[in-house]
Amino acid sequence: MTADNTVEFLDLYNRLERLIRERYNLSRDGGAIAWLLSRDKAPRALHDELDYCREVRNFLQHNERIDGSYAVIPSDAMLDALRSTLERFEGMGAAEDVCTRREKIRVATMDEPLRPVLRDMAEHGYAHVPVLVDGRVVGVLSESTVLSYLVDDMALEIPETATLKQLERLLSLDAREPGRFAFVARREPADEVAELFQASLRQANRLVMVFVTEHGKPDERLLGIITAWDLAKFF
Repeated sequence: MTADNTVEFLDLYNRLERLIRERYNLSRDGGAIAWLLSRDKAPRALHDELDYCREVRNFLQHNERIDGSYAVIPSDAMLDALRSTLERFEGMGAAEDVCTRREKIRVATMDEPLRPVLRDMAEHGYAHVPVLVDGRVVGVLSESTVLSYLVDDMALEIPETATLKQLERLLSLDAREPGRFAFVARREPADEVAELFQASLRQANRLVMVFVTEHGKPDERLLGIITAWDLAKFF
């Protein structure tokens, strides 16, 4: 081990800090890695490594050199771990990088005739179709929605004139089973979105679809959707 290890360690650490700051749109006040750890946003597999690297970096930053030399020289193994962590963050991408973009999604509106939407779902194998109002997600159409509509109205078929508006109370996200849909910001790391799907596997209601908006708020315009298939490499 040489002093070059310390120089490279600090360079790698600073690059990782900049990457996290850019990804989460953080100010320059405070450490980005410390922020990530304090809010439990670090991937579980990297949490301990990041915390250890943070402690070493803080020691190097806040302690004077002895005769011009660093008091601590990171090991080759620590450098390898930090390089690997940096590569992981660089390669994971964000929600906007892995989502299916809005322009490629079959969406519907409340005043749209119901039958053509159902026909498209059958022909293309869509299990769920987001329903938008002014570009915002206000509901989701699925086969179970239609079945509930027919059962509630004791109808044998869907009238030609039926629109999605007639199913509004069944389409609302508030009316759906909790946990089935979620919203994330476009810069949310993709592996964190993957963890949402993984966590849902241990719950009664599995996550079906994640909606991507600018800041992860339901009242923002839809930018894209993410399903488990989009995140297969993270599982």
